[in-house]
Amino acid sequence: MNLDEMNLQQVEERLAALDVEVREATEAEAVEKAAEEKKGLLTRKAELVDLEQRKKTALELNEGKAPEKIIEARKEEKNMDIEKMLDRSSEEYRSAWLKNLQGKELNEVEKRALAGGTSALPEATANKVVEILVDTVPLLNEIELFRMPGSINIAVEVTAPGAKVEPAGGAATESNAVLRQVTLAGYNMNAFIRLGADLAQQAVSAFEDWLTRKLADAIGNKIEDLIVNGDGTSGPKGIEKYVTTWDVSDGTGVAWTGSSGAALDVANLDAAIGLLPAKYDRDSKFVMSKKTFYTNVANLTDVNNLPVVEREGRNFYVRGYPVVFSNYVTAGTIFFGDFKRGMVGNLSSDIKVEKQRNLAYNAWDFLGWAVFDCAPAAAGCIVKVAAGIQS
Repeated sequence: MNLDEMNLQQVEERLAALDVEVREATEAEAVEKAAEEKKGLLTRKAELVDLEQRKKTALELNEGKAPEKIIEARKEEKNMDIEKMLDRSSEEYRSAWLKNLQGKELNEVEKRALAGGTSALPEATANKVVEILVDTVPLLNEIELFRMPGSINIAVEVTAPGAKVEPAGGAATESNAVLRQVTLAGYNMNAFIRLGADLAQQAVSAFEDWLTRKLADAIGNKIEDLIVNGDGTSGPKGIEKYVTTWDVSDGTGVAWTGSSGAALDVANLDAAIGLLPAKYDRDSKFVMSKKTFYTNVANLTDVNNLPVVEREGRNFYVRGYPVVFSNYVTAGTIFFGDFKRGMVGNLSSDIKVEKQRNLAYNAWDFLGWAVFDCAPAAAGCIVKVAAGIQS
């Protein structure tokens, strides 16, 4: 049916159908075609609404009524609808942003979508990066992770308020928790990626998959390293610096001595489990490298010669506690604790990418970056098992 022949109901039904088509579209051409059609439909809708309003006004004038002044309000609603349609959450912005990175020509709608800037990732693309990050960096899912722009301050309990027994109906005695403030700043995690000029011309969806995977791999490796080993000097502070000194005497450490010299013994793991307060028990896990696990832990048995390691599919449990692997934990070191309470981090909600042409290699160079920080939170949540821990 021609656009000029459509009535208001038919226009609205087609607009609703187009929204579904755009959400399900996998090709940029389909999104472009839908955007152009939607633009025409919105124009037709405005004409029909205006026509209906003029008819209504004419009838009111015939009946001696004063017409309502709604023209300015309707114009405002139309502008808001178009502005919302082209923000970072829209398919139009996503298509325009990816095509712009590839150096492809943009149509008028796509140029308008990028009028506010081209560095910020579309929301759907940024969410894909974060999903891959969580899959490739398991520790991101184990700490208390925020997704907020800029620096943030988090209040952490040092001493929890104690409950008191008091007469019913009487005045309650105030009991305040002792808090300390953890400030998470922002440090750039930069990823430099090079792509051959010919590969940059691949389909938009394939290019997005490649870009998100490369960004997540590059940024994720550095974030995981910092969660474990960050020293807090002009950067994030990781699990290794959870306490100033790991010490057997204050209950933060267990010496890796075992029953036969340097070999790990079940008693060392049991000691670490016993040091952690029961209130952290439900969410506690072991964190170690795969090398440490398969070299020192996998074949351990208790006094009854029963294995202390259980396996369910690809997941392992030591004494019933899940095991999380990280290649950035030093071989011969094991951490045990509730990392959700013991560590906090912030991965800025804005992940950005910029590009430049590299003629020397006939390629495109992409610079992607995310802002991240992490730091220890509540005390007494993490215990370290390792050789040479201070007694």
